[in-house]
Amino acid sequence: MAGTPFYGLSDPELESLNALQAQFISDQSPLKVDLMCGVYRTDEGNPFVLPAVKQARERLHNDPSWNHEYPPSHLGTQRFRDLSSRLLFGEESGHVKDKSIVTVQTLGGSGACHMGAAFLERHYGPWKEGAPKRVYVPNETWVNHANVFRYLNIAVSSFPYYSPGSGAVAFDKLKNSLEDIPHQSVVVLQVAANNPTGCDLSQTQWNSLAEAFRRKGHFAFFDAAYLGFASGDHDRDSAPLRLFVEQNIPMVCAMSYGKTFGIYGERTGVLSIPLPTADLARRTEKHMKLLARAETGAMPAFGAMLVEFILGDEHLAQEWKSNLRTMAEELKKRRFHLRALLEELKAPGDWSFLTTQVGMFSYTGLNPGQIDMLRELFHVYLQDTSRLSIAGLNSSNMNHVARSLDAAVRLYRSSESASLT
Repeated sequence: MAGTPFYGLSDPELESLNALQAQFISDQSPLKVDLMCGVYRTDEGNPFVLPAVKQARERLHNDPSWNHEYPPSHLGTQRFRDLSSRLLFGEESGHVKDKSIVTVQTLGGSGACHMGAAFLERHYGPWKEGAPKRVYVPNETWVNHANVFRYLNIAVSSFPYYSPGSGAVAFDKLKNSLEDIPHQSVVVLQVAANNPTGCDLSQTQWNSLAEAFRRKGHFAFFDAAYLGFASGDHDRDSAPLRLFVEQNIPMVCAMSYGKTFGIYGERTGVLSIPLPTADLARRTEKHMKLLARAETGAMPAFGAMLVEFILGDEHLAQEWKSNLRTMAEELKKRRFHLRALLEELKAPGDWSFLTTQVGMFSYTGLNPGQIDMLRELFHVYLQDTSRLSIAGLNSSNMNHVARSLDAAVRLYRSSESASLT
């Protein structure tokens, strides 16, 4: 209707995951299995509240001084931000010691990516000097990466990351692509436990990539949502970040506490920006305050309080590290269990990728027909990309999932053969 202010509003297409989640909810089968979600579940299929978080929550609730006042800064409390900087870059980081790093609280990982993108859109030097506002993201990456940048009118191009043939990183293609793009390009990379592929670069590959970044003057936009889920050790998984910082490669890092602390709904994250000098960090922080004031105002306090409570207490910090290691080890066990069942069934194909990939997800390489068959015949739900959430597997559904994967591969192959005769 022309008289309505928004009469020209388009009817946008949402991510397929929205429709799939609705389909899963309406599925009445008792066998249905949700392998789409990116949240850790217990073996009973329930949400997992980390013991360290439980303890911090109890102490916080019993603290008579706890209140619901605004935080003292739009960027989060100074202690929360300092603890986050040390967690990401290490206690001995020169940037941490000389205060040449800006770390600000954000609305989870999505908010961190948005704030980083918004800051670059306004202040990245090459773009201000006329270079096209464009970022480069892997062909296989978190689905929201492109949305974040395009919403800010930043163009998005892609580069190869995953090799379907090997079920691993296509490193030569990746590196060659980044060698071919313009100097000082902004490149989005995940640090560890890659979503959706489960495929990470080796330390040798990171070293080689850092050398290419230095030579080309590229800017690294790191997404660190799953630190600790690859190796079980947050520090070890942070090594690529620290490598780039040590080599003075310009970068930002968007980190979520949702996965690593299991506080998904509290929307707690940080954006960190290492800078050459403390004075530039001071000026950058002022710009981040202006941005935060316009975007969100004060940040949610509860999740940040939990993180601050845990990281600031030696006993709770060690407990949290143990909890994180437990989750990583449990995911690894589930990978080995599923692979063993599939190999016992003699399911067609090589399933070794399940145990070479790491973290919360596995890229199965199943085609759309097989994925549809899994949903329609067996009530097993994967994302359209073929991403399977290892976190959704448990002892109650593992056998059904393995048999369903085996059957879907066999049936689809049979139907394909029949269509050719």
